[in-house]
Amino acid sequence: MVAEQEKMGRREQKKLKARNEILDAAVSQFTQKGFLETSIADIMKEADMGLGTFYNYFSSKEDVLLKLLNRSAESFGQRMTAIMQETSSNREILHEMVMFTARLVAENRYLLPLLFTEAMGHSRSKGSRPEGMDPPKFMGAFLNIIRNGQEKGEFRQDVSAEIISELFHSMFQGAAYSRVDISFEENIEMKLKLLIAGISKD
Repeated sequence: MVAEQEKMGRREQKKLKARNEILDAAVSQFTQKGFLETSIADIMKEADMGLGTFYNYFSSKEDVLLKLLNRSAESFGQRMTAIMQETSSNREILHEMVMFTARLVAENRYLLPLLFTEAMGHSRSKGSRPEGMDPPKFMGAFLNIIRNGQEKGEFRQDVSAEIISELFHSMFQGAAYSRVDISFEENIEMKLKLLIAGISKD
């Protein structure tokens, strides 16, 4: 009985290892080529596995992307929970979560078009994302932080939270296409300082 359990345990570990290797290979290919230009064959070649092995773990390329998005969203949620336990300042929470997102996107560039998709709205940008895929809800979290900050008197209220939130979309897009010779994260941080200063109440 113990031997069978150990054998099953090793089998599950092997399957988990293979699944994670496929996900890591997908990240590499999505980052290099973009989601639409990457094929399942590309992913499996990067993972150094047979093409048929893919379907032991995933139903489609969209399924892989969904798992990767869930992984990113989980990381975002965990950091959000942690920072909210550390401080009640919405300025600090906003700064930390924007920079966390910047680091996440810098490491997983395939997320960037999905952030733009969210910024444009689902109905106007279906062609820019896979069928049936919703973009990650990072920007919705920023909107909630801004609203909370306005309610607590930390952020100015003469401009709606929705308008302010749109500036965050523009900030990520501007940093992505910037010709300034600094990293994506540095670009975001400089823009973020100006933005937070502009929305904060003295």
